[in-house]
Order: sequence, then structure tokens, then C-alpha cells
Amino acid sequence: MTTVPRVALPYSGIDALSHLEIKIKTRIIVAALKEERATSLTEEIKRNFEASEIYNIDVVYQVVSSNLLALAFAHHELEKIASTFDLGVGDLLLLESANLNDAVLVGSKRTIYFSTETSNAKLVHVLSEWILRERSLELTKNALTNPTNYSLDEENRRRFPASPAYDVLITVVNPDPETLKVNWDLRTMTEEYIEPFLDQLSMLSNFSVKSQWLYLLPLDVNPKRVPDSSVQGRHYALVEDVLPHIVTPLEKKLASQVSLHPCINFVTYIVPCNNAPLHIYTRSGHGLKTESNVEAFLSPRWGGVVLNNPPSEICEAAASGKTTVIIPDEATIIGTFLAQLRLLLGIPELKPISSVTVVPLVGLKSRDWEVDALLRVRTMEQLTSAKLTLQSLSQLLTEINSIVITDVVGNRIKAALDLVERSAELLRRGDLMKGFILSKDAFVTAEAAFSDPTLLTLLYFAEDQKYAVYTPLFLPAMIPVLFSLRTIYQYYRGKKTGAKKEVANKTNEDTTKEKNE
Repeated sequence: MTTVPRVALPYSGIDALSHLEIKIKTRIIVAALKEERATSLTEEIKRNFEASEIYNIDVVYQVVSSNLLALAFAHHELEKIASTFDLGVGDLLLLESANLNDAVLVGSKRTIYFSTETSNAKLVHVLSEWILRERSLELTKNALTNPTNYSLDEENRRRFPASPAYDVLITVVNPDPETLKVNWDLRTMTEEYIEPFLDQLSMLSNFSVKSQWLYLLPLDVNPKRVPDSSVQGRHYALVEDVLPHIVTPLEKKLASQVSLHPCINFVTYIVPCNNAPLHIYTRSGHGLKTESNVEAFLSPRWGGVVLNNPPSEICEAAASGKTTVIIPDEATIIGTFLAQLRLLLGIPELKPISSVTVVPLVGLKSRDWEVDALLRVRTMEQLTSAKLTLQSLSQLLTEINSIVITDVVGNRIKAALDLVERSAELLRRGDLMKGFILSKDAFVTAEAAFSDPTLLTLLYFAEDQKYAVYTPLFLPAMIPVLFSLRTIYQYYRGKKTGAKKEVANKTNEDTTKEKNE
């Protein structure tokens, strides 16, 4: 009855994960106008990434005809030439062109265009900082493995952790619906803007887009009134330090806890006329503006908030008692939300590099090399998390022998271990997409095994707790048994004493008889 069923686990294989090397093989094609330039650039790339802990760079080169690129001036013309190269997910093409105005032009596909005057060092810098993001990957792995010695950078602190699914919740907050009426079709907006963007990233996770309206929910902070001759003599200001006090009360009302998945929140706050126009200021007193010149801020691993100030004529009409209807600037608000969503999912802002430009985004789609970089980050995060989960679970089950290990848990652990090893092997071969898919399955399977409720189906106790539980139960029944043993002992002891006396008496009688004779 006290036997604990435990399925045999591959402890040796899990221990070997500590020595499992996760390296991503990346193929780079260098296409130059002269062989000398192609070979020198190839050697420079190999030399700079030779000691990399993350990448195994496979660089090949070829010489392209100058006649092929002679008439290619615009970006779309260069893209047609680049499309003739066989590039898979994670691959890169460095294509030299004599007609570029900039030193380096990063395309929307998987191509980097460079001029004949561009130095090899600048190209390697663009590869490392923008495309491959080697430092960020190393920090992601090291911070998960040893969090006490490594602190996350801004990008890792802002990005949502890996999850098989996310909820995207869009909320319109109108604290004064009697004065200001908002005319906005959220369903159409999400179908036209948000969902097409998320469809491109559907391989990462499952995204569920939801929307809601909240009324009569004012801010829990009082904006400061600031004189301003350009805005009707005054406007209101929110200091950057008080922004967390806005997020906290909103979180209680957003109903984002209805799902077990992480929720990415996007809030449009309709500023009431008695606090309009409302602006956000940094600690130094400067205005906090986004690229679209809208009042907005981002909260890491939570979401973003956009302040929608009503026009002055709307507030004047509301003050006179007229019915006022606000039609939000949909393009500006959604553009801000999408920019914030890119940051929260792990597509960082590009730090400026002199003489290096990037092709603007086309529509709502991300650039192909940005998606590849996101796949690498997620793969490294998921594989490292799966390894640590399996090792923690193995240590727990080894130290506590009383935990039940069912067939379901055992099969999940074995499957997760196999998925980790296969994913690492695919990455070493250069198959980024399949490696990512297996790393995602390994992450989900390992988490399911660690949190499986059958691990605690039967209660288990430490040895001292067993004595504390069973002693009061059996001690009363053992008292009569102990007294019986004492009686039995005395009985047998008395019997042995009588036998000895009988033997001694017989011996004395024999001795007396011999003396008389």
C-alpha cells in the first residue's frame, strides 16, 4: 500500500543536456563585382564570427556581372535581381551594387545591398547589430541559465516571455461618455490592421484578438496644469514617473485575467475635456513623443497606452451643451499599437548606423530578416527554458523518492528530451524553421510535464513526518502487545529457571549417592 509507482526516466540523457551545444548554422552568400572583394569580405565575416557561442557562419561567395546590376538603381529593381538567388529561412545575401547612394541598404527580404566603397568592417557591424543580433542572443541564453550573474537588457525586459499562445486585448476607455461619444468600429479595425500583422507571425504562437469598451473609468492621477500660450492658454501634463500609477488601476478593470495565456494590452484613453489637451513629459521636462507625434507610452511585458485628445472645437461644443461625437484618428492609433506590438514581441528598434539605411516597411508586414531574427531569439529562449525545466524536474524527482511518476509524465519527459536534442541538431544543420518548431514543442511538452497534476496525486511525507503520523495510530495497539511479550518473557524465563533447579537437584542427589557408596 505504501509503494510509490515511478516510471523509469532518462536521467543520464537529461544530465547530458548541460553539455548540449546550441549553435545556429547560418548561410551567407556574398555576391560581389570582383573576386578580390568577395574573398576579402568572406574572410572578414568568418574571422569576426569564428569565436561565436551562438552562430556557425557558413559563408560562400560568387562574382556577379556588372552588366547585371548596371541598370538597377531603385530598390525594387535590386530586389528582382536578389530574387534569383536561392535563399531559405535564416539565409542572407550580401549583394554589391555600384549604383547605391548609401554605403549599405538593408532590404525588406533577406538581402543587404552595399556599394563598392563600403568597408568590410561596416558590413560586419550591420550583420552583428541589426541582422544576427549575437549579443542579444547570448544574453538571452545566459540570463536564463544563470540569472544571478546576468541582468537583462532593455530589449529582454520589454519582450513578452515565450508562450504557446497570447491574447491581444484592445480597450477603449471613455471616462465621460455623457459628454463625448466615440464613433469607432473596433471589430473592423482589428480585422483590417491587427490580424493581418499577426498572421505573418502565426508560426510563433497562437494569437487571439479581443476588444472591449470601458466607461466611467477616470485616471487615478491628477494631471498638472501647465501654462501654454499656443493651446488656449493652458494644457495638462503627466510626468513620466506617474505612468505606472495609470497602468495599475487599468489592469484591475481590463479583465485580462480571464485567460491563462499572457495578455498583450492596448488601451486608447479618451481624454475628457476638463483635462484636455493632455501631454506626457519626461523627467527632464521634455515632451515624450512617438514617431507619429502621438501621446503614448509603453509598459514592458504589459502593453501600450495611447492618449486621444479631443479637438478643441469638440470641447467647445460640449461646453455649450451640444452633442459631440469623436472619430479617432484610426491610422495614427493603430500605427502606434503596431509599433508597440513589434517591440513587445521581440522586434527591436534599430540603432542608427552612419551611412546605413533600411527599406521602409511595406504595409503591415514585417521584414523577412526581422522575422528570421525573431525566430532565432524564440528558438534560443524555448530550447534553454526546456533544458532548464527538464533538469529541474530531474533533480526534484531524484531528491524526493516519494513523488509519483506516472506513464503520462514519463512519456512527456522522454518526448521533451528527444525534441530538445532533435531541435539542436536541426539548428546545427542550418534548418532554422524546423528547429524552431521542435523547440516550441519541446518547451510546451517540458512545461506540461513539470506542471502535471499527477505528480501530486498521492500525498507523500518525509521520514520524520511518517513517524509523526503513524506513531499515534499504532502506539495504543502496541501497549497490550508489549505487556504480553513481557509476560511471555517471564514465563519462559521461569520455566528455564525451574529446569535448571531440577537439573541441579538431580546432580546433588547423584553426588550424595556416590559418596554414600
